Amino acid sequence: MIEPMPREIINWSILEEIIYMDEDDPDFSKRLASQFVVQADTTFAEISEELKTNKNLEELEKLGHFLKGSAAALGLQRIAWACERIQNLSRKVEKTFPTKEELLSTLPEGTQIFDIDMKIYDDLNNGTPPTTDGDELYLFLIKRALAQAYLEFQLARNELSVYYHDYLY
Repeated sequence: MIEPMPREIINWSILEEIIYMDEDDPDFSKRLASQFVVQADTTFAEISEELKTNKNLEELEKLGHFLKGSAAALGLQRIAWACERIQNLSRKVEKTFPTKEELLSTLPEGTQIFDIDMKIYDDLNNGTPPTTDGDELYLFLIKRALAQAYLEFQLARNELSVYYHDYLY
């Protein structure tokens, strides 16, 4: 049984604990958020490359686990949820992934998704699932989880950019 996707993009009570440290070191939390953006971009590229080339489930599990921990530490709970799916699918602990419609319906009301983000999401999320339970099915589902994680990343980056009054690169 897959745990449900959290409703809020950011768990602000977790992030506020980090923001509290800004009193001692101005912009501490912003630097952490910016570092996460760079780290996430790199890790998403590594996952994507692994899906195209080696298709090594053990490596995909490590990458999903790594990004899940980083996201969760900042309160980026929807990214962490999608990365946990990557981790679990790679270990073959889960065998399904919710549909695009199911996941998009869990977004907070009024969430704006830019066309470019939706295009990337759709490009990653296309195709027909394999009919067998072999590695190809898990790789297909990991690709869907990657699409969701990337979309959640863009939404979190947008929300953090608004908070910090600066687009995070």
